[in-house]
Amino acid sequence: MKRNVIKSITENKKKIFKITFIVICVIGISPIAFFGGWIVVNQIRPAPEWTYDPILELDHWTVVEASKDPKYQHNSNTDMIFYDGFFYLIYQQSKWHLQDTNGSLVVAKSPDASVGSWEELARIQIPGTDVRDPKFANINGRLFVYFLPNDYFDPGPTTTYYCYSDDGFETFTTPEEMKVNVEHQYSNGTIASDLTPGWCFWRPKTQDDITWYVIAFGKEYQGLGVELDYPITALLSSNDGLNWTEVSKVYSGAGNGEPCLEFLPSGEFIATLRVTSMGIPGYALGNPQGNTMICTSYNSFQNWSYAPDFQTRLDGATLFSINGRIFGVGRNHMGPAKDLGNHFKPKRTSFYEIKSDKLIHLFDLPSTGDTAYTGVVIKDGWIYTSYYTNPIHKEFAWFIGLAFRPESEIRIARVSVSGLLAFADIIGSE
Repeated sequence: MKRNVIKSITENKKKIFKITFIVICVIGISPIAFFGGWIVVNQIRPAPEWTYDPILELDHWTVVEASKDPKYQHNSNTDMIFYDGFFYLIYQQSKWHLQDTNGSLVVAKSPDASVGSWEELARIQIPGTDVRDPKFANINGRLFVYFLPNDYFDPGPTTTYYCYSDDGFETFTTPEEMKVNVEHQYSNGTIASDLTPGWCFWRPKTQDDITWYVIAFGKEYQGLGVELDYPITALLSSNDGLNWTEVSKVYSGAGNGEPCLEFLPSGEFIATLRVTSMGIPGYALGNPQGNTMICTSYNSFQNWSYAPDFQTRLDGATLFSINGRIFGVGRNHMGPAKDLGNHFKPKRTSFYEIKSDKLIHLFDLPSTGDTAYTGVVIKDGWIYTSYYTNPIHKEFAWFIGLAFRPESEIRIARVSVSGLLAFADIIGSE
């Protein structure tokens, strides 16, 4: 009898161990198998056929191929200007989208932006620091590069560095951290302007080649260098590109950044901010409050009105104007709204018309996976747009292009000015 009881207990232990082992295997292996299968699907899933209305006269080509060397395979974060008879392109080159302390910013020039015509001029680095989000500005004939160093594995820049060239981007000054004269409210109630770092520039703009403006995102300080717990964007101005002073507060709220601006016909500004959330937590699987915040100034830039658009979060955008109409090129998260920012969905680089209360999606450029962060040059009736993307014959989810297949290339698309206006009229009338 005792022997039978011992045998029964032993068999029960074996069953429990077997069931426990199976459960552990299912819990442990299933996600790995699912994730592995998902990666395979991304490898074999074809991208859409990239066809366009002939009215656009759209053409597109690759100007920087993905390198075979894993240390340099990820090309991203572009900007582009036209100066003294040449197109100038700048982009980040690194091993992947995430932090790379050995990455650099590459400056190249071309007479016509065509394939095979680009000459590398310089590389900008800060030793041991990830550098990204470069922006050009030709201020009084001095060619500036403003860029954002990043100290985090999951990128989150917190200040701006700058350098400049007086010889057409042949040589550069040593990069320095930008300090901005912004207004802070101290714990004793005193309000004072102080020169402080910690402000991330996007793209400077001017209307008269005298006064330049940029919106920067950062944090205000309170007391003895204690940061307030929310980000804020501020409009800054400068006459020399070196000394920037606050004009007004633009917007404060959770997760706002990458603020791109453009002049309206009235002389006031319109700007787009990427907003990752308006309070509800959520990141990898998207956020229902992710949006593009459209900000419009009034009262000579002193006040701003706001309109959130939830169809996309316009990451890495460039705004530009044609005949008083505002357009933008940035990242299309492709929705639905509850998924904005979802790491496991495809993205596109897309053209939009920007209204004061909404975005109007026009068309997607050939792009997939990790993509966008654009530059725009308007020349001779054409709109040239630089951007980056994973291989366009694939349909990678953003997370795949971010970490697992980070090979990416720099591309340029060209659209006729008249074609874009005509096409926007067609879409706007639908």
